[in-house]
Amino acid sequence: MIQPFENLEHLKQLDELCPIHGVNLIQIDRELKMAGEEKPRKPAPYCPMCAKERIKEKEQQVIEHNLNAAIYQKTYNVLMRDSTNAQELTEASFENFKAETPEERQFLDFAKGQVKKYLDGMNGNTLLTGGTGVGKTHLVISIAKELNEAYRAKGEPKSVLFINLTEVLRDIRESFKFSSKEGYYSRMLKEVDYLILDDLGVKLGNAQGQSKSAWEEEFIFDVLSHRKNTIITTNLSNDEIANLYSERVASRIRTGLEGNFFKVFSIKDKRYSINTLKGGRQ
Repeated sequence: MIQPFENLEHLKQLDELCPIHGVNLIQIDRELKMAGEEKPRKPAPYCPMCAKERIKEKEQQVIEHNLNAAIYQKTYNVLMRDSTNAQELTEASFENFKAETPEERQFLDFAKGQVKKYLDGMNGNTLLTGGTGVGKTHLVISIAKELNEAYRAKGEPKSVLFINLTEVLRDIRESFKFSSKEGYYSRMLKEVDYLILDDLGVKLGNAQGQSKSAWEEEFIFDVLSHRKNTIITTNLSNDEIANLYSERVASRIRTGLEGNFFKVFSIKDKRYSINTLKGGRQ
């Protein structure tokens, strides 16, 4: 006879058998105070085999919970934990992007279309280019959120990260421990499934139009060389990218851009306040 609670006194074996396992039921042969009940009573008989299975089941649930938590730490949680979101755009979404002109509607449709392409298995970069304040950052943050939630809903959480490239490069250069900070960002930017690089080409210690430093070139090349899916915003044209970066970096930026490139021509500056975003379209 199997007893999972050998150290428990007052156990009594009954003649009644468990209908599942065919073993004798056991009962604690004394009255006990049950939670939520006023009067003490003898507990219901139990099957020792069923009891062991329930214990194993609970242990498995705990294991699965911890595994899921570990998976989410490396995937779904990355976006809100590690991104360098601009505070004003924390609330950004496709729903509150103000698409009032034909070009703005095309821009919004393009961003939504890129989400669908990636969810359907596309590998390759996406590039959004245009002047300051036309909504590029708003839309790529929206893309990041949509991808993050969609993969979670599919039961296949992926890591999505939004990075303002200017902030990251400045943080590395100003760090007291340069190499460790560079290594930290390098690993993180290489390893995520979907990386959003905002503000490619913004000056950082260089006058606009001058070539980037050898270190900055190498850092960007190293990151892009290890990636399949990178979503990039810039206010540079193709020619300006070619002038600012070496051909090897420019070619990495152009990886898979056929049909995945949108250039804004006439959208006016539409930078949002936090109140505008929370209230939706004006």
